[in-house]
Amino acid sequence: MQTVDWTRAIDRSSPIPYYYQLQEILKQEIEAGRWAPGDLLPSEADLEAALGVSRTVVRQALAVLEADGQVFRVKGKGTIVAQPKFRYEALHAAGDWAVGSAAEEIVVGAFVDVRRVEAGSRVGRLLGVGPADRVLEMTVVHAVGDRSIALIQTFLRVDGSTGLAALGDGLPELVVRGPDMLVQLAERYGLTISRSLLTIEGTVANEFEAETLGIGQGAAVFLLSSVDEDADGRPVMFSRSIIPVDRARFAVAVARWGSAGPSGIAPYLSVLPAPV
Repeated sequence: MQTVDWTRAIDRSSPIPYYYQLQEILKQEIEAGRWAPGDLLPSEADLEAALGVSRTVVRQALAVLEADGQVFRVKGKGTIVAQPKFRYEALHAAGDWAVGSAAEEIVVGAFVDVRRVEAGSRVGRLLGVGPADRVLEMTVVHAVGDRSIALIQTFLRVDGSTGLAALGDGLPELVVRGPDMLVQLAERYGLTISRSLLTIEGTVANEFEAETLGIGQGAAVFLLSSVDEDADGRPVMFSRSIIPVDRARFAVAVARWGSAGPSGIAPYLSVLPAPV
């Protein structure tokens, strides 16, 4: 375990609570690589002595880190740095997901089900087809390494691409441990996504979701809903993804354009309607 320079640690003149300052400092040190996944953090007593704060402050800071999934505690051992969360980066389309390390790749961890079903009123409205029209329903688990990170239920227009239309009454096939679902659909069936309308909200895992992802029933999860459009602006896919909050975080790049003022750039953000 490396020694930490705490001289800059706590700003006692700041209105920010000590525990919040401490958790932020520890978080920065972890993300900077001072402690690797599996390493022990300094003990509560060491942190208390080094910083001149109470044990309550230390425990509150560690509780914040634990709730954020950056550490976990083992009774009789101490506080251990967790594996880094998978990071979703929403860039230009639903296909542009990335992980924090090039050594990690998203793969199809399990192929749960594929079938043709009636769209129904909600999916039909989102995909621009009639309620009785048939669509492809695919359910897969995405994984990073040996960790399941998302349960994804996807509805595809049967004419979403020439490759899908050529299946006739057949069903698309995916390779388990192959690239993520969108990559395989693009490579095998020519599905092209140009724009995605995303909604992210918090919820809890039901029995099926918990069992499939290997988490506790009622565990906190992200619910990511996505309506994906082709180059012509036609909705071709609707997805509903369940992602455990302790295994992922989201980063969004917002493009701003226009011209005004000395800089020549006027901030502009277009708010798109969310799928309902």
